Amino acid sequence: MLEETISAKVTVQGYLETTMQRLSLVVSLGSLSLMMGGFVVKLLSGGIILSLPGVSVLPLAMLVHPSPGAVSLDMMSTGIVLLALLPTARVVLALWLYLQRGEVLNILAALIVLLELLLSM
Repeated sequence: MLEETISAKVTVQGYLETTMQRLSLVVSLGSLSLMMGGFVVKLLSGGIILSLPGVSVLPLAMLVHPSPGAVSLDMMSTGIVLLALLPTARVVLALWLYLQRGEVLNILAALIVLLELLLSM
């Protein structure tokens, strides 16, 4: 009985870690692609300027309603926001798995971490 419980926990941890690694890889590659794409668009549109005027990252409201002329900054900002949301996605994934398994202590811990992340944004 104890061996089955330990084996089940190892399987869940392995599944969770594998899924989180895949999620991290996809989000990181997508973010990198957006940031590099934005940088290339900026280089092609206005020469080689190593510093962009204005804010370094657009506020979320400006990303939702983008301006027509700042495609490169929109792309780079979206990549940065995706990277910033990755820890939250990992916690939500863990919470979902713990809810499926009914692990009350882990559910409470994940909810506390999620609340902390949401309050820090």
